[in-house]
Amino acid sequence: MNSLIITTISLIAAGLITGSILFWTLRLGIGPTPTSRRVRTAIRDVLPDDVPGDIVELGCGWGHLIPTLREKYPDGKIKVWERSPIPALFTQTCYGIDVKRADFFQADLGNAGLIVCYLYPGAMERVEQELLPQLPTGCWLITHTFSLSGRKPVQAIKADDLYKTPIYLYQVG
Repeated sequence: MNSLIITTISLIAAGLITGSILFWTLRLGIGPTPTSRRVRTAIRDVLPDDVPGDIVELGCGWGHLIPTLREKYPDGKIKVWERSPIPALFTQTCYGIDVKRADFFQADLGNAGLIVCYLYPGAMERVEQELLPQLPTGCWLITHTFSLSGRKPVQAIKADDLYKTPIYLYQVG
């Protein structure tokens, strides 16, 4: 009987977790998609040395970029946002970082020195239209897979992965 109870509880928990991720995927327009190891390596290669402000990841998902950012900026203040509760809890637990569960489009990013994001094209349009004008001059922005349509990157490279994932580095100013 105990194994039946454990199995039932496990199935209910799995269903709730899956339902939560599905709900937030539909609500936000994209699911929490991990950044592959090879893309993280390529991002590490273009991270600027000098970041005068907070290091910010918009939509951190499962937190795979946090170790890369911590390695590059061991003394930097890293702030991450993720609205989907299951990945946010996972990230907070695994990486011991405070995950802001709010809409980053409403955030005050006036102290940002670097923003990293892996967002879908519609969100990238909003970043370009709504967030970029508010960012301080000199702030860096790194995106992968999707670019900003109206801006020319300072640097663009391709990751050494199956998809040759593009990585874009922009600077405000």
